[in-house]
Amino acid sequence: MVFPDIRKRSGWIIFTALVSAWICAPVLVPSSAQADDRPRVVFINPGSDSEIFWSLVSQTMRAAAEQLEIDLVIKMAERDRKRMRQLALSSIQKIDRPDVLVLVNEEQAGASLLEAAHASGVNVLMLINDVVVRQSKRAGKPGTRLGNWIGSLVYNSRAMGQRLARALGAFAERNGLGASGGGDVKETKRPLVALFGDAITPGSIERNSGLHEVVAGGEYGLVVDHELMAYWDKSKAQILMARALAHYARAGTPRPVGVWAANAAMAMGAIAALREAGMEPGVDIGVAAANWSPDALNAVENGSMEVVEGGQYFSGAWAMVLLRDYFDGGGIAVDRRQVLVEMSSIDAGNISTFRKTIGAIIERRSFGDIDYSSFLVGPGGDAANYDFSLDALMKVVGTDLRTPG
Repeated sequence: MVFPDIRKRSGWIIFTALVSAWICAPVLVPSSAQADDRPRVVFINPGSDSEIFWSLVSQTMRAAAEQLEIDLVIKMAERDRKRMRQLALSSIQKIDRPDVLVLVNEEQAGASLLEAAHASGVNVLMLINDVVVRQSKRAGKPGTRLGNWIGSLVYNSRAMGQRLARALGAFAERNGLGASGGGDVKETKRPLVALFGDAITPGSIERNSGLHEVVAGGEYGLVVDHELMAYWDKSKAQILMARALAHYARAGTPRPVGVWAANAAMAMGAIAALREAGMEPGVDIGVAAANWSPDALNAVENGSMEVVEGGQYFSGAWAMVLLRDYFDGGGIAVDRRQVLVEMSSIDAGNISTFRKTIGAIIERRSFGDIDYSSFLVGPGGDAANYDFSLDALMKVVGTDLRTPG
């Protein structure tokens, strides 16, 4: 009868010892260092996977992160400003906070999140849409008042807007389109229809301003007859373009020589409306747009679109390149906290070569075929040496890739 009592007491002693050991053991907080020494990055993507642009940004980011040994988590905000804020706040308030949070100042909602991250001690890289002038009065510049703001990677959207406008002007001049005043070629007026995505996102403001600057300068005699806000949507753009063309028909005024579109989806909507109205894009009217979507590239190839500017898909990959260098003590960790990337034009002159290289990769979604380590500047390297141009991309992938099929 004694043995069972001893067994019960022994069991209690073992249980007590285990509990004591558990209580006294140090609390282990998950971290990238404990996982496999990979830095942890969270990207709050403002778009959705159903949007070609934002989906491709995520895909290039994942491919580069895998190659460059970065632990990446992507959270989609589904074009919901409130959801974007909630996702960002939940990331910086967790115990296992990321080493860097990547934010887009979509609809100018990023500045307050930048400050919230600073309060929580989380580093931030701004992507594509940087803080605007009004917000910079509070946030300062990267690495100044908000020390956690390690840098920004942005595109030269203003220059892109200018190039799109000039491409339309050159198209109209080459094809003899436009209404001449009194026979003087210098008085030729060439009306445009502009399809804007929005008037609040920093990148949009810049590209819209690029168009306005070319027009204000009197280049090619361009004038903007209609500024239509289609909110990046193909269907909305098609409806608005059809209404604008109906207005020209009723008024009996010279029809437009070109359509300037802030993204490819809206350009494709405009092309559909033009054809419904009996106009042939690329012959009767020029179309120019941003973003290398498959539809836009097809349109350039078949001549219905004059030019498409792009490269922003790879912003996800370039963000990982910047952060790999940052973690290794180079690039934005040293100097030049803002990296400005020029977009590239695809037109009839280079579409064939593009199709065999970067175009093939985009169509196959095979972004892992690119060696992203080739773009690193290395520990102590100068951020001024980053080259994210189309030429640099094509040099890395080579020119022997075959188009799908």
